Amino acid sequence: MLRALGSGGLKAALLATVAALTAVVTALLFLRDVTRLEPQLAAFAWRTAAVAALSIAVATGALALLLSALVERSRLAEEALAEARREREARRAELATMQAMVDSMADGVIFIDARNTVALVNRAARALRNLSGGAGADVKDCHPRATHHVLERVMGYLRSGDDAGPAHSIIKEKEGRYETTYAPVRSPAGEYLGTVMVTRDIADRRHLETRLLDAERLAGLGQMSAQIAHELRNPLNAIDGAAQYLARRLAGDAEVTEYAGLIGDEVQRVNRFVSELLHVARPTEPVLAPSAVNRVVREAAQQAALARGLPPGAVRLELSRGLPPLDLDAPMISEALVNLLGNAFDAGGAEPPAVVTRAEARGGEGAVVVEVLDRGCGIPEDRLDEVRRPFVTTKAQGTGLGLVIVQRAAELHRARFTLSRREGGGTAAALGFPVRRLAAPGPGEGGA
Repeated sequence: MLRALGSGGLKAALLATVAALTAVVTALLFLRDVTRLEPQLAAFAWRTAAVAALSIAVATGALALLLSALVERSRLAEEALAEARREREARRAELATMQAMVDSMADGVIFIDARNTVALVNRAARALRNLSGGAGADVKDCHPRATHHVLERVMGYLRSGDDAGPAHSIIKEKEGRYETTYAPVRSPAGEYLGTVMVTRDIADRRHLETRLLDAERLAGLGQMSAQIAHELRNPLNAIDGAAQYLARRLAGDAEVTEYAGLIGDEVQRVNRFVSELLHVARPTEPVLAPSAVNRVVREAAQQAALARGLPPGAVRLELSRGLPPLDLDAPMISEALVNLLGNAFDAGGAEPPAVVTRAEARGGEGAVVVEVLDRGCGIPEDRLDEVRRPFVTTKAQGTGLGLVIVQRAAELHRARFTLSRREGGGTAAALGFPVRRLAAPGPGEGGA
């Protein structure tokens, strides 16, 4: 019991012991002295002693009750303190769990309290909003200076609950790549507690919207392709035949020969455009079979060179040995590579186009990469994504459908198609094929 009172209880026990010993000594002295008194004085002395003893007994009982109450109060205080500690640990665990939950979110989440101070921030928001120090910063510290006037207006709407403001106040930053939404947090009584900010990277969404738009355009091309082929090819064939007839009939006229050749070239260009248009619009399902990647690359390089009237070795090959065979539609991938090599030849440059194959492993996943390289003028940085859309080209005589064919072949093979600028000039077009399984070695697989 005294232990619960700590050092104060031990001192109280010591004083009580001294008091008890003093009372015993006093009683002994009283008994010795009272025997020496006269009977009448002795009677008065005994009466006074009885009253004093009763007073001491009452005081002792009161002290005992007080001590017991103090012990009980101390015990309750200890229990309350222990409960407070448990609750604090529970709150701390809940806060850690909540922090871990928001840290696992891909979007940036920030809670701004009623004083416009960052009270909670997750890992993504720290990276997106430059909040390396975590909580404690002012809300303006995590917004570009150019948006501060809009931010103040938005925070005013949220704090006052004014419906005259935007229903969903949004601030877009960094050329529209990031989108931040704001939502007020209020108590059940309606008191403003703060604001939750959610910042998300909308680049993927914008890319998906672009892809959906392209899909709609291609669907429209599919409906028009048959009519275009019927309406254009027959007249074109007639024009080409007539030009050839005139060239034969008037073989001695140099001017007729020149213009007949020009007509033939233009007819072939339009025919090529119609063929590419039909190829893009026609639905195709790949016929997959285990294929040797290096063999497909070599055949595509020969086709691309011969189509330009060049020797088969006009394309430089750097093929890695030991690549696993992949499930491919070889003609489809070969056509995609021929398109990429055609672009590389058109880009020119001091070096001939090159094709590189290699194996990559990132994050426990494997891939076989086929990369077409050139040292031409290159594609402007701001048009690397745009040129992958239908009818967008940087070439004067291009149709804008070649990269669409490559993109579709990559999608049908669950491959990754990327375009990038090369250091020192030129363009790198890469197809990354995921390695899903190791098939039996294909025929002709080998290195360079």
